[in-house]
Amino acid sequence: MQVLNSGYVQLVESMGGDSAVIRNARRCYRSEAKTENADRQLLRHLIKAGHKTPFEAMVFTFDVKTPLFVARQWFRHRIGSYNEESLRYCVALRDYYVPEHLEGELREAWIRHNEAAFDFYEELVNGTGESKMVREQARSVLPIGIYTTFYWTVNGNALMNFLKLRLDKHAQYEIRQYAEAILKIVKDVAPISFDEFEREVLRISE
Repeated sequence: MQVLNSGYVQLVESMGGDSAVIRNARRCYRSEAKTENADRQLLRHLIKAGHKTPFEAMVFTFDVKTPLFVARQWFRHRIGSYNEESLRYCVALRDYYVPEHLEGELREAWIRHNEAAFDFYEELVNGTGESKMVREQARSVLPIGIYTTFYWTVNGNALMNFLKLRLDKHAQYEIRQYAEAILKIVKDVAPISFDEFEREVLRISE
């Protein structure tokens, strides 16, 4: 799913789903579903009671492209695995965040500033002799709004915590857009779990 002006989030692979959560939870209670709606009721109970370990039976890997400042907020969620493209080894692409509300002279100035930073960066990495600089140092002239890419592997419990915090109205707009996209994606993998999560935690009615 495209996010912001040039970003995206994509589900690369997943393991488990509603059935995996239900399987693990019923091991705890040594129980079986006795009614058609029993599994949904069980998942609702787990979420309301804060019994989240069964949701760790679900694991997701996302491919993410996001502004650097969003990634740094994202990486504060430490219960997950990250593999980010390194600008020590890769040359930065001329790709940066442009807020959608910018217009006229302000938008032009924003773009001009970013383009100038990339011009200088490319002079440094492509220069010769004393004017050449290694990539790991040259990257320091780039704005914090440049795009970075990373893989994020996270279990269902940690993902719910991420969504709870980053879908909150106090979360920064940009990271909220990624959280909204992720919620739509995972509802295709585990619809009951994330429906109940919306109802009981996010307080979004069915």
